[in-house]
Amino acid sequence: MGQMMYDYTKSSIIKVSRDKDLFVKELIKASKTLLPYERENLINWLFYFTADKPEMQKWLYELLDKNILVS
Repeated sequence: MGQMMYDYTKSSIIKVSRDKDLFVKELIKASKTLLPYERENLINWLFYFTADKPEMQKWLYELLDKNILVS
């Protein structure tokens, strides 16, 4: 079930990636539902996914600074 939740989270993030509020909401939800190793995988994937999206990278760093996704 874990892999299904991880994949669902990634697809949800892709869908809401244009809206900061929804992006943040999805990441907060992911931080509560994913296992620690899945959160680490998600963070790695997010760096890859946002590599060419500077605005989203800013949102991601804001969340990481607030320890939202940290185990």
